[in-house]
Amino acid sequence: MASNSRRTSRRNSALGPVDGNLARKYERREADSRELERRLDHSGRMDFDQLYERRPETAAERNARRRAQLKASIRPAQRVSFLAMLGFACVGALMVVLLLCYVQLNSISRSIVAMKSEISRLQVEQIALLTQYEQTFDLSAVKEAAEAAGMTQPSDGQIYYISLPGEDRARVHQPESRGLERFFTAWSQGILDRGQ
Repeated sequence: MASNSRRTSRRNSALGPVDGNLARKYERREADSRELERRLDHSGRMDFDQLYERRPETAAERNARRRAQLKASIRPAQRVSFLAMLGFACVGALMVVLLLCYVQLNSISRSIVAMKSEISRLQVEQIALLTQYEQTFDLSAVKEAAEAAGMTQPSDGQIYYISLPGEDRARVHQPESRGLERFFTAWSQGILDRGQ
C-alpha cells in the first residue's frame, strides 16, 4: 500500500501542485497538444520566402543551361515521313474530287430544273395541239370548211360506178440480187415449200 501511495505522489508531482481544480490543467494540456500537432504538420515545410529564394548558380550549372538553350535553338530539320506526305496528298486529292462532284451535282440539278420547266411547257403545248387536232377531224368543222370553199354534196346523176372483170393482180419488181443472195433466197424458199 505504501508503494502504491508513492506511485500516486510521483504522478501528482510530475503534474505539479494541484490548485484544487483539475479542469484547468486539462485545458492547458489540450492546448499544448494542439501546438505540438501544429509544429509536426509544419515541420517538413519551408516558409514562403524560403521556397522562392534561389540559391546561387554554379558555373557548371550555368554552362549546362547555356548548352541546353543553344541545342534547343539550333535544332536540325526534322524529316517528314513519306507515308504522311502521301496521306496529305490523298486527302487533298479527295477534297478536290469532292468539290468537283459538288459542282457537277449543282449543274445537273440546274439542268433538271430547266428540263422540268420545259416538260411542263411542252405538256401545255401538247394539250393545245391535241385539241386543235381533234377539231380538225370534227365532221362539222370539215363540212363548214368545205362549204366555205364552195364544195357541195354530189347529186345522184354525178355518181358513176365502174366494174372491171378479172382478177386483181399486183406484181412487185425487185432489183436483181447477187449470186449468194439468190442461192440463199432459193434455198430458204425450197425449205418453206417442203414444209407446206
